[in-house]
Amino acid sequence: MSEEKKVGLSRREFLKDAGLVVGGATVGSMAFLGACGCKEEVTVTSPGATKYICALDGAEFATETDFKAHTSKYHPFTENQDIRSFNVNGQTYVFAVKDTETLSTILRERLGLYGLKVACGVGECGTCTILMDDKAVFSCLVLAKDCGNSKITTVEGLAQAGDVGTAYAASLSNVQKRFYEQDAFQCGFCTPGFIMAGEGLLRANSNPSYEEARIAVSGHACLCGNIKKVVDALTGTGGVS
Repeated sequence: MSEEKKVGLSRREFLKDAGLVVGGATVGSMAFLGACGCKEEVTVTSPGATKYICALDGAEFATETDFKAHTSKYHPFTENQDIRSFNVNGQTYVFAVKDTETLSTILRERLGLYGLKVACGVGECGTCTILMDDKAVFSCLVLAKDCGNSKITTVEGLAQAGDVGTAYAASLSNVQKRFYEQDAFQCGFCTPGFIMAGEGLLRANSNPSYEEARIAVSGHACLCGNIKKVVDALTGTGGVS
């Protein structure tokens, strides 16, 4: 059965935005808690069923035809928007998207996935990195309308931290554990982007060389100067200082 879900952001969920919840606290971008606020209603579906929900007034429809008829009648300014289905972190969402909307906009503003950051907006910093069909991409450079039927993974989708009473949650992904063990984060703002780039690398190559790891994160900026530890984490070398 389909399930309607209101997308907001609890404090607990925000604490996982860097993908690292350790000992009941977050390791990451606590300074950005005030950036939360989007509570837009979207479509969430279970396997084999799709429900279309208008993000503007909450009206629900069983078919795309009815959904389009509704938007054409009551929201004509969206008439030229494309309907796209997105598979994000294992869930299916359906949106009307503008020609100019980027994937990063959809993920942050429609789904409240604030783990990915948008700093430069031109593909220069790497903070908006996600996986599309298991490959790392800068979501600020990808048009949302071109992402239909792609499998999208954000940092929130790597682990579902449950009992965090131990040193770190057992459900963290391999890359997240490596970042924790190698102390491969400082302020935490760029950490999600690095983690997703590393996840993409390790899915393609489980034992990368130092040079391969360095190249994989070469498009990412870290103003704290912690890139060496990031590369150490991806290659399993180095140690905590």
